[in-house]
Amino acid sequence: MKNSWNWRTRWDLIHRLNLKIELNRRMMRKSPAIFRQTIQIENDRQELKPLPELLEPWQADDFSVLDPGWKKLSGQTVEHPIQRAWIERPRGHSKTSDMALQLGWILLYGRPGLIGLAAAADSDQAALIRDALFRLANWNPEIFEPLDFQKEVIRNRETGSQLKIITSDVGSSYGVLPDFIICDELCHWSKPDLWYSLLSSAAKKPDCLLAILSNAGVGRGWQWEIREMAQESNLWYFSTLDGPQAPWIRDDWLEEQRRMLPDPVFRRLWLNQWQHSDGEFLTLAEVESCRDISLSSQQAGQPHRSYIAAIDYAEKHDLTVGVLIHWEDNKLIIDRMDVRRPTPDRPTRVQWVDDWIANVAQNFHRVTFILDEYQMVGTIQRYESQYDVRRFNFAGGQGNHALAIALRRVILQQQIAWPANCGQIEDADHRDDLETELASLLLKQSPSGRCRIDHYQDGVHHDDRSFALGAAVLGNTAGEWLQIDHNAGLW
Repeated sequence: MKNSWNWRTRWDLIHRLNLKIELNRRMMRKSPAIFRQTIQIENDRQELKPLPELLEPWQADDFSVLDPGWKKLSGQTVEHPIQRAWIERPRGHSKTSDMALQLGWILLYGRPGLIGLAAAADSDQAALIRDALFRLANWNPEIFEPLDFQKEVIRNRETGSQLKIITSDVGSSYGVLPDFIICDELCHWSKPDLWYSLLSSAAKKPDCLLAILSNAGVGRGWQWEIREMAQESNLWYFSTLDGPQAPWIRDDWLEEQRRMLPDPVFRRLWLNQWQHSDGEFLTLAEVESCRDISLSSQQAGQPHRSYIAAIDYAEKHDLTVGVLIHWEDNKLIIDRMDVRRPTPDRPTRVQWVDDWIANVAQNFHRVTFILDEYQMVGTIQRYESQYDVRRFNFAGGQGNHALAIALRRVILQQQIAWPANCGQIEDADHRDDLETELASLLLKQSPSGRCRIDHYQDGVHHDDRSFALGAAVLGNTAGEWLQIDHNAGLW
């Protein structure tokens, strides 16, 4: 009898639990708002808390406007829901995470067989959408249990509804009749082709919900025109935040961003203000402050010093640069920077690099060479058994990101010095040296948040001297003083 009682008690408890879960599902199926009341998320102390305790008014406003459109997709009768939205927020204001909540609800409780597209400019940004949904599932496993997470598809095993995650491959969007479309960080899409494809797809289904998530952008191109149309149209919901409003964005951290970033970049990322052009990397005054007239180009080294040499090679169109630095009195010193500019009839041969490496190895002591593994794998293989050769690894943009952080920081903090006319091209008809190049650089940001240095594509400006110098800075054997987290960012 005792075993029978235990068995029945367990069965009764399981039955009650199943009823409770089913009741919760029925309640959540009625409304995205009820669903959000049940969800738990992590706060800034990594503690799980009910979402309503952490929700900001501007988040709640965006949710409430879009809820009717999602409810209509679930099969409910809704009169005149908003089905087009432009949501513009500063960096770090939960754009992707908030959309993941809405995507989670429609995948769990929408009509069977719904198809959604989440489009991003590149694979890194696309991964953020999937990761945001995956975090919600980890925090709320019972609720999200029906969802199956794959690399490019999130599918409801019970209903067949799915979210396809695509990038700028236009072909992947044609032929699909989506029920909902999310365009993530539209201001970073390089071309409008994917947007045209998605917009035309949205028009094929009368209930299709289309939402654009974006930070403020640059210029007055096609993204700006879409933004202005959304702001003026009665069919669109237009929402933008004027500057940082999230309580998790600390004032001291924001002030650090203001000091470290070029003003146009800070205004775009954190104040959410559209800019006329990309932000300058450094000003000429900031760069010239690192010039030390007591220094001169060195042809031989000191026996007690260790040196870092970095090379940026280009055969036909760009400069080839060799730079040598050392660490002295809490500062990096540029010992020499040699530049070779190709001409149409005289491309730069790899022999120039071989001769430069041999000269530096012979005249300086304890030299570590930093070489780009994509440009110069053959050179690396020839010399890595003879010298201390290290490969500069891009690793999906992380190398460029860390380089931009390190180079800008040491210059702003005047923790690097170089002689006058450093990197000067001798036969140039105007001033063309390291300082003028640094002052002409742009700071570009990818949709995933990584940055890189770039130059105007006008056939006059370059970034090769800066790239070689940045690689040398990263390769500095005393690099701990820089306190650089290569996985973190300027923002």
